[in-house]
Amino acid sequence: MITFIEPFISNKSLAENSQKSYRYDLQQFCHHVGQRINQDRLALYKQSLSSLSISAKKRKLSIVNQFLHYLYQENILSDYYHIDDKAHKITPKQPLFSSLELSAVYEAQPVSNGQLIAILILELGLTPSDIAHLKMADINLDFNIMTIQSPKGMRVVKLTNRLVPFLAPVVSDKQVYLFGSGAEPLSRQWYFNQLKGFLHGIGQGHLSAQTLREQFILTQRLSGKSIIEVSQMLGLKSPITLEKYYKS
Repeated sequence: MITFIEPFISNKSLAENSQKSYRYDLQQFCHHVGQRINQDRLALYKQSLSSLSISAKKRKLSIVNQFLHYLYQENILSDYYHIDDKAHKITPKQPLFSSLELSAVYEAQPVSNGQLIAILILELGLTPSDIAHLKMADINLDFNIMTIQSPKGMRVVKLTNRLVPFLAPVVSDKQVYLFGSGAEPLSRQWYFNQLKGFLHGIGQGHLSAQTLREQFILTQRLSGKSIIEVSQMLGLKSPITLEKYYKS
């Protein structure tokens, strides 16, 4: 942005002293807003002038507004910006994702299928599809590990201390899958229905498998796990889909 200052000044009929004043004010402006201009940065720049006298502030804003108009006319900016003299309140941007209070998920009694599904998602980041294919043989309580097998491959995850008390009572060698007594896995819809019913029952009906999985991702990020580590924990081929959680 700073490279356009001289062409702008040369386009105006200004005395030498005025040129210096324009150049100084615009260099300050460019250093303040950086390479990308948007309403938030302009509002912050305006706020930085609050300690100046009214006349000095008006002079600087007039020069900057002329410069912004020039940038728009020259197609350097695709949008037209103008800083007015009205006071603007800067509202901090809210993070896209935030941690939720989910203690009710762990406190509900008696333990239900929906509760265990919710805890498997919160503690291990599993999807309903992952859970549907969980076999009893995949769970090793001696070493507190679980093997997740999916079309994307196989991975081994560590069982958390918070998960084990809910998982241990239902592990049995008398059935093939963790849920259901048949030789085939239950449908994914069954898992969604069980989860939905449980969440509604504890007053968290606005949550879903996706939002619970997001909580797992946020928990891992806050614990210091890198985006690559979390990607591996979730069995993802690429961490690209996790970038949005690391920007918030």
